Parts: sequence; C-alpha cells; structure tokens
Amino acid sequence: MSKGPELSLQEAIFGHLQQDAGVQTALGSPVRLYDDPPPSPIYPFVNFGRHQSRPLDADQAALIEQDVSLHVWSRYSGKTEGFQVLQALREAMQSIPTSLDDHVLIDLRVVFADTLRAKDGRIFQSILRLRALTQPIS
Repeated sequence: MSKGPELSLQEAIFGHLQQDAGVQTALGSPVRLYDDPPPSPIYPFVNFGRHQSRPLDADQAALIEQDVSLHVWSRYSGKTEGFQVLQALREAMQSIPTSLDDHVLIDLRVVFADTLRAKDGRIFQSILRLRALTQPIS
C-alpha cells in the first residue's frame, strides 16, 4: 500500500531536517521537530501545522500540489530566535532530495513566513509555509 503524497512529503521533510547541520544548530540534535509536540517541550522547537493538498490534472500526470506549514515556537525575548530558525529551515529546504518513497518531489518553495506573539504573551510563533508539487512514481 502506498503511503500517499502527504505522508511521503512529511517524512521526507522530517528526515531531511533531522540531518541538516544548520537546523541542528538552531534546534538541537536530534532536531526538535514534531508532528505533535510533547506536553513540556524544550524551546525552541518546530511542529508540523496545516497540510493541504489538491490534485492538479496536468496531462494525466497525477500531480499533487501541497501546502505544508511549519510552526516555530520560541520563548526567547523578541523575534530574533524565531527568525534564526526560519532562516535555517529556508536554507535546508533548498537541498531537500527529490525522491520521496513512492513519489517524486518536482518543486518545493517557501511561499510565506510570519512571526507573531502567541496568546500567552511570552511565546513567539513563526510560521513557514511551503508549497510542493509531487507526482507518484510510475
């Protein structure tokens, strides 16, 4: 059974970020990147947020466009730490492998970043949105 494009992409991002030296510098080793954060995480950390996908019927190629959000959480006073983690993530995404188990990554780019103070007033949240185009391996 195929993992599907969403899980294939998330696992590829997770594995790649775990191995990236810049991300390790920003988020420790092993990298504090979670699908679902633990109850008392060490800051800063990143978790997978919203993940949308939609088919693009281009020449019967079964292309899937995916939007993936990575949420950065920081307790540092101000936005500096969040910006540093965002930059490490951006740089890492430039070298992600194109092979995703049962899919191929055709394109991946950063389309959005935002940093804001969380509701509790002490934590800053940064969001990095990625847009990917994947295709199943025939």
